[in-house]
Amino acid sequence: MTAVRQDDRLSSQGALADGLIAAGFATAGMLGVGLALDQPTIAETVADGIARLTPLETIETLIDTFGENAKHLLFGSVLLGQIGVGTGVALVRSRRGWPAFPGLVALGGILTFVAIGLLPALGAGPVGAASSAGVSGTLVSLLATALMFASMYEGLMRALNPGGPFGMERGASRRAFLKHAAIGAGALALGAAGLQWLAQRAAPPATSMAGLAPRLALVPSSATLSEVDSLEAVAPAAPTAGDLVRAIADGVPGLSPEITPNERFYAVSKNVLRDPSVNEGGWRLEVGGLVERPFSLSYEQLKALPAASQYFTLECIGNAVGGDLIGNAEWRGVSLAALLNRAGLKPGAVDIVLRAADDYADSIPVDKALDPDAMLAYEMNGEVLPKAHGFPLRLLAPDIYGMKQVKWITRVEVVDYDFKGLWQNQGWSDVATLNAGSRIDFPKAGEKLVPGPNLAGGIALAGQRGVQRAEVSTDGGRTWAAAAMKPGLGPNAWVVWLHHWNLGPGESEPRILVRATDGNGVLQTPEVHGDLPNGATGYHAITVTVEA
Repeated sequence: MTAVRQDDRLSSQGALADGLIAAGFATAGMLGVGLALDQPTIAETVADGIARLTPLETIETLIDTFGENAKHLLFGSVLLGQIGVGTGVALVRSRRGWPAFPGLVALGGILTFVAIGLLPALGAGPVGAASSAGVSGTLVSLLATALMFASMYEGLMRALNPGGPFGMERGASRRAFLKHAAIGAGALALGAAGLQWLAQRAAPPATSMAGLAPRLALVPSSATLSEVDSLEAVAPAAPTAGDLVRAIADGVPGLSPEITPNERFYAVSKNVLRDPSVNEGGWRLEVGGLVERPFSLSYEQLKALPAASQYFTLECIGNAVGGDLIGNAEWRGVSLAALLNRAGLKPGAVDIVLRAADDYADSIPVDKALDPDAMLAYEMNGEVLPKAHGFPLRLLAPDIYGMKQVKWITRVEVVDYDFKGLWQNQGWSDVATLNAGSRIDFPKAGEKLVPGPNLAGGIALAGQRGVQRAEVSTDGGRTWAAAAMKPGLGPNAWVVWLHHWNLGPGESEPRILVRATDGNGVLQTPEVHGDLPNGATGYHAITVTVEA
């Protein structure tokens, strides 16, 4: 009896190992097929559905804790769940002693449940009909995963469970080799990740701006920043506002450039793993709904229309006070108002709905869409619109957060009701008006400064309202001084500011704050509020230390 229980235990362990390996292989193969076909996998569809149904407060907590890695955590959890299901199927089959055919029937039952039970419950529709993968893509991913799992599992069963009087010992030996190989591969992967982590932290720190202030303070006011190093000190004098504005134009280390390079521009989307890849040859922009003359345009036809360029700042509604989910770029595209006028709005039009290739949709009011600054952009900083930023076409509408600036647009639809998109249905603002805000780029929180002349710098924005003034406090908010501010590159672009100040030797931990006043004379609100539902508010504040 003891020998029988031992055999059962070893058999269960073997089945568990076989199932785990087969499920891991099938999961990796599924991802490879999805990559080769450039189609979302079943795991991505499930992860998207889970994200859609997750309470907004939970999403906020995860983002606050893990940042963009929250998406990777979700997707990783789905992959682990998929591997767990495959392992469970193998274990059940082993314990019940099923031959191959009943095992395949059980696997087919699981696939059927996923296709017509789980996916509709997650909002993806039967067999993924309402997902970006569609029915065909979902079926390919499901069947490919199942076939790879079944073939690998059956192969392992034959290879790792040889017959004969010494079959169990030989199978155990082969499993031990496989286990050690897997451990070695895992150790190599962890080692590579650890080396990368160390290399990132061994990189030289960012240049401190503390030493630039004395040099600016000792040069003629006619000097530019690029000439500072070659000039001899003449007479101590604080830099004028003109000096600081010229310094901004020349570029100050640590200060945000007026134009954010494409590779440094933030990118956020609802998609858990990958954003859609749109083939420009087959893409068309549909303009329809409540219009007199619906029409569609190919990519080349769209680019042949009269176009314009503008500088435009985008900010994510989830950006924290002082956060980096914000950027300014030069965009080129066509007027949204011109397209709508060509189509002819019918009476009763309320919202303009923008629909995307990844099934995302959001809307803006008609009057916002008819704003002369509202555009559908196909270029960014002189380059073809990058995939991460919405190729082939994205919306830019003034005074609203990036949540509503739809990317990968395929259809512009006029409707007679207030359309609410994915995030509005989860509690985010429907209006999403951009709050006036400001940020300190340098010095950094906790940085050690030298007593005497110092500089602080950063950005400020207020959407289409513009920024009238940026003010800095270096004494915790007791007093405020106007910063030098270079006018923005356009009415919808951020402004860059620079402030010269003297740090006293007796100040141990000065607290620096910044605030902006918009073009209407309205001061940025000091009220501290999280990003949900209308965007974060409050003054950005940092504390620095003083070198003895």
